[in-house]
Formats: sequence, C-alpha cells, structure tokens
Amino acid sequence: MVTEPAQRVLYVDDAPPLVFLVTRALEKLGVAAQGFASADEALTAFRHEPRAFTLVLTDFTMPGGMSGLELAQSVLAIRPDVAVVIASGCIDPAETQRAAAVGVRTVIQKPAKVAEMAQLVRGLLQDL
Repeated sequence: MVTEPAQRVLYVDDAPPLVFLVTRALEKLGVAAQGFASADEALTAFRHEPRAFTLVLTDFTMPGGMSGLELAQSVLAIRPDVAVVIASGCIDPAETQRAAAVGVRTVIQKPAKVAEMAQLVRGLLQDL
C-alpha cells in the first residue's frame, strides 16, 4: 500500500519571532512546518529536499537579501508543481501581477494575528 506523503509547509519571514510563532501555531493545528528567517537558508533547505514540501509561504518584502518573489522564482524553477503563496502587509497590484506571472498561486494579506495566519495556511493546504 502506498501512502500519501504528509503535507509540510516551508514558512519564510525575515522576523525570527514571527517564524517561531507561526511554525508553532501550525504544528498545534497538526501541520508540519519548517520555518526560516532567511530566504537563502529556506532555498537551501528546499534544494536539499524539494519533494518534502507541499506549500511554500513566504513574506514578500525581506530586506538584506532575496525577496519573497525571488525565492518564489527559485523554488518554482526547481519544482514547478509546488504551491507557492506570498504574504504581505502591503503589496501593490503590479507586484501581485508579477507574482502571478512567475507562478505564485496567490498573494495574501498578512493577518494581524499569528493564529489567523496558521488557520489561513491550514485552509490553503485543504485546497491543494
């Protein structure tokens, strides 16, 4: 008997406390999550195990390195079928169009609360 692989989320945000809180909130909901505060480190983990992730959720704006859009492009170049979602507190329509053009499934508004983000991710996984 072949079993379905567990759903696993790769969560990326440049705020380490938020990464910690969101990944813990996801785990409490029964969602396996691996979080990174660096897009470069997240991409390294993805390259190491590209089939391990069902969903990649990244912040759009990450200063000091790779942006969420650049991360999305890199992830999708490795594995075009993975679901990539970008979260942002503020994103203009042109950036949303650029994200769609590279294959991002959706751009979401960052909720104000960590629990809301975890519930949102859980809902996204149910739609896959």
